Amino acid sequence: MGNYKIKIKVEVVECDNQDAHEPLEQNDGSFEMIIDGKDAISIDKSEKALLSTAYPSIREALSRHLEEMSKKKSLKSPKRKK
Repeated sequence: MGNYKIKIKVEVVECDNQDAHEPLEQNDGSFEMIIDGKDAISIDKSEKALLSTAYPSIREALSRHLEEMSKKKSLKSPKRKK
């Protein structure tokens, strides 16, 4: 069994959007959340938003990984004779 790399990229960028004050999955599989400008300068509110956005992203990535591992395992296991 090989090794696996875990890669995470976090971006905080200014935007004009007003919606999505909760984490929403995007078409590319990433998750985004919009916070107000006043919250963006608060370390506690920014940290809470980052962690709230990271959680569903991590869960989805783990789910995909385990699904792929399950598929690989079922392909490798010998078929039982009836």
